[in-house]
Amino acid sequence: MPLIRTSIWGSPNLGIYLKVVGNYLLVPPNVKEKFIREVEEALHLRAVPTKIYDTNLLGIFIAGNENGLIAPAVAGIEEIKTLESLGMELEIINSRITALGNAILANSYGALVHPGLSDEDVELIRRTLKVPVVRGKISGIPVVGSLSVITDKGGIVTPSVSEDELKKLRKHFSVDIYPGTVNDGVKFVKLGLVASKEGVAVGALTTPVELDIITQAFGL
Repeated sequence: MPLIRTSIWGSPNLGIYLKVVGNYLLVPPNVKEKFIREVEEALHLRAVPTKIYDTNLLGIFIAGNENGLIAPAVAGIEEIKTLESLGMELEIINSRITALGNAILANSYGALVHPGLSDEDVELIRRTLKVPVVRGKISGIPVVGSLSVITDKGGIVTPSVSEDELKKLRKHFSVDIYPGTVNDGVKFVKLGLVASKEGVAVGALTTPVELDIITQAFGL
């Protein structure tokens, strides 16, 4: 199935714990095999277990696209080795902003990043992800990666986005993007959604109306 509703450890906040990068789905260790198989099938990706900063919060700390992977300097040596084993270009960013999954929104056409990232950080992101990078906010909020999920086929963004912002996002990421929510009204859509080019997994509380928008947004 290209779209599933599910929970991880009883939580509908999938995007906190899971992260799609390239052809891989990063998952915390000790997740049930049934859950892994279900999400792998929906997203058409291979699951790779790891932690970051000795936590399960992969979606919070990791950013990336088809071209590369960005991790914070708080990642441990063994965690970095696991990321290196994916064979993707990997950059470790030493910034006071460590929640890079929330600070970076990217697909294979562009990236929007937290305004607080330095010029050096922005250049590293540009080089690693191989896309144009701009600083910015969505609805006045700098943690842009928590407000939207975008793939190379489409995306969804918080409904508080302005029309002007939406037009700019669509142009920068070269895909159609729809305003929407997850988990029965949650506006920080990354919390309850992970997506690949082939499918989407959303939190179990996501309503049929929200599912309709998500299905349209990602072209499923």
